[in-house]
Amino acid sequence: MNNSRWLLANTLLVFKALGRPTSCWLAKCAVGIGALYLFVPYDLIPDRIPILGHADEAGFLFLGFVSARLLVPAELVDSHFRLTGDALWLFERPTLWQHLLFKVRILRSDLADFFLYEHRGIAAYLITGKNSGTHWLKFMLSCALATQYDISPPRYASGKHSNAILRDPRDPLPEPNIPRIACSHTVPSIMCSWLWRSLPHAPVVVLVRDIPAAMTSHYMKWRNHLDDSFSRYVRGDPSGRRYKADIWWYVRFFNRWGDLACANPANILVVRYEDLQTEPEACLRRVALHWKIDISEAAFCAALRFTSRDAIRSMLDPDDTEKVVPTREEANAINAYSQADEVFLRNTIAHYLRHDFGYGYSFNAPSFPAINQ
Repeated sequence: MNNSRWLLANTLLVFKALGRPTSCWLAKCAVGIGALYLFVPYDLIPDRIPILGHADEAGFLFLGFVSARLLVPAELVDSHFRLTGDALWLFERPTLWQHLLFKVRILRSDLADFFLYEHRGIAAYLITGKNSGTHWLKFMLSCALATQYDISPPRYASGKHSNAILRDPRDPLPEPNIPRIACSHTVPSIMCSWLWRSLPHAPVVVLVRDIPAAMTSHYMKWRNHLDDSFSRYVRGDPSGRRYKADIWWYVRFFNRWGDLACANPANILVVRYEDLQTEPEACLRRVALHWKIDISEAAFCAALRFTSRDAIRSMLDPDDTEKVVPTREEANAINAYSQADEVFLRNTIAHYLRHDFGYGYSFNAPSFPAINQ
């Protein structure tokens, strides 16, 4: 789409929003505030100056128009731009306001989250992306450690029982003779990478998953509580207040752990959920080696009993309502990403993501799947 068509399409969109009598109030307010400057008795640039004297009025009107365009609801944008993929690239992208909220969120995290240095006596960390196979990997590792140290394995793979061996670092261990391995979804401060150059720390295993598939799984798990359309969830909330995990959370998670892995590659092992699906035994052995924990063949065999979806589902806590392992029918019930959703994610990933852990995100990648089966 050339520049003139792009400008015309956006102008028509703003006028369409202004013409709606019962919606688009933020866009209307933005235009009103910009136009209000015309009635202010004082000018930033005196009107008596030829041509330039009206630049301040034109500037405020232009800012009001641009702000109104950014504040048009996503649903109206979707219906207005039912155009080609080339046009969607121009319209479906993060706004300046979203950018600013995201930067503030990162700054808050960098000033406050020193999780990895807050706890003592930790032998190793298991850090996982949300909806990235956390319960599955944690349960297999717990079964291996239970066999290795001759203790009872977790009763279930979900709910409070799943934390019997691998647990929050604040919780005491049930057995004093097993290594203390802490689990978390934390996104630590960038300053941790500076500290790691001078201070020792426990080895870390980071579990990641293809972002669109993880987002779909997260929406399916929490959709009854979100009360949001899938399209609105895809745009997310860069401030972090509305969703537990959205595109902004996953970008932060990938970027921060990618930064820390570059700062200290010997102590951080990244495991992909998709590799765990295809080669579970190899991944478990890599984790044990990285943690420097001796695991016998019998212990590995105990863990490998739960490599299938049906096996892990049979171990879910019947009293726990959390949707940890959805059925295939439930997975297929979620709508796939629309073209506009895909373009927004690709634009966001292309602009913000620094570390993709081999997923190869690009504008030319295949269409996002609804969920990894």
